This record gives sequence, C-alpha cells and structure tokens, in this order.
Amino acid sequence: MRINKITLRGLFIGLGVFALAGIVWAQDLTLTRIGVLSTVGVDYSIVNYSGSIPTFEGTASPSAQVLIRIKTSTDATVAASPSGIWKFTPGVLDAGSSTVEISSGLQSLSFALVFNATPSATPTVTPTPIPDELPASGVWEYYLPAIGMGVVVLISGKKLKEKMLAWEGKRK
Repeated sequence: MRINKITLRGLFIGLGVFALAGIVWAQDLTLTRIGVLSTVGVDYSIVNYSGSIPTFEGTASPSAQVLIRIKTSTDATVAASPSGIWKFTPGVLDAGSSTVEISSGLQSLSFALVFNATPSATPTVTPTPIPDELPASGVWEYYLPAIGMGVVVLISGKKLKEKMLAWEGKRK
C-alpha cells in the first residue's frame, strides 16, 4: 500500500486537530475547599457546615471568570489567577439550607450548603458524598468534533488527489 503526500498531510492535520482538541476545549473547574473541608476528589450533594462563613476555593482555567451563585440572592464573579486558582468568601450567608452553584464556561458544580453560624465555635463539617454514578458528560464531547474534522480532512485529501490526477491526465 502506497501513501501519498496529500493523504499523509491530511492524516497529520487530523491527528493535530485531535490532539489539540483536548487542550483547547479542556476546562478544569473544581471546588477544592469549603472552609476547612477539603473536597479534592469527592463531590458532595449536601454539606452541613457549622462555624464562621466559609471561603470557597477551587481551580478553573487560567484567568477564567468563575460565577458563584448562592440561593439566587448572592451572585459574585471572581477571576481565577493565571495559575487557575480562585477564592470567594461571601459577605453574608443565611443560616439554613442554601443551594450553591459555581460555574465557569460550560462547566458547573452545585450542592446544598446547610450553614449554622457559630462564629466562636471551631468549624465543623458533615459532608454527604454523591453516590458513585456515571458522570453527566464524558470526554467524548470534546473529541467528537476533532474526529469529525479529521475524517473531513481525510476525505477531502482523497478527493483532491483524484482532481490533481485528472488535471495531470494520469487518472487511473
């Protein structure tokens, strides 16, 4: 089997687009800390928090805008640092249950925060982990456009080859 330059070039372009798709479209919004609770590697659906108002910390794409919405009454936007770290401390947090939504780009996180304000007490946390299930979205959503572009490049390379051979009078 003989591979010509056009097919080889199309293959390299397709592989390049495929490889860059994960870099260009990748976002990495995470919540790493709620006050004294480390949330690294675990998603919580409900967090019971007692103590002073917690600081929310996490990571996002470098310099990305992160929107924090608490119970629809507090909307704040913070910018992630050039290294991708963001922090937010609400000025006021109502006692009781509040829905917290954190979003950046196409990604979002949400959980219920049950807050018991006790400023003099040592902060305590009772997390409720989310059961292990399949994620809501997978990695294929990022790579399917790249795979599609690779197929288009490959097919157009073959069509272009046929036209070039016809122009040169060497059609098989």
